[in-house]
Amino acid sequence: MADRFYSVVKGESLPHQVTEGSSTSSEAIELRVSDTIYTNKLDVLLGLKAIVAYLEATEKSPIS
Repeated sequence: MADRFYSVVKGESLPHQVTEGSSTSSEAIELRVSDTIYTNKLDVLLGLKAIVAYLEATEKSPIS
């Protein structure tokens, strides 16, 4: 099993602009999912919702 990386270039927001791969693309925004821990899509989506809620509630800038 391997990690999956989902990346998007800053300013892009459409699903077809997301790239998926088995290694980092070093884009500005990237998500790494360990498929040995998250074995189904629902787990990943719930984790993403928690991250979004955290960023909306606490973060004032991407680098703080």
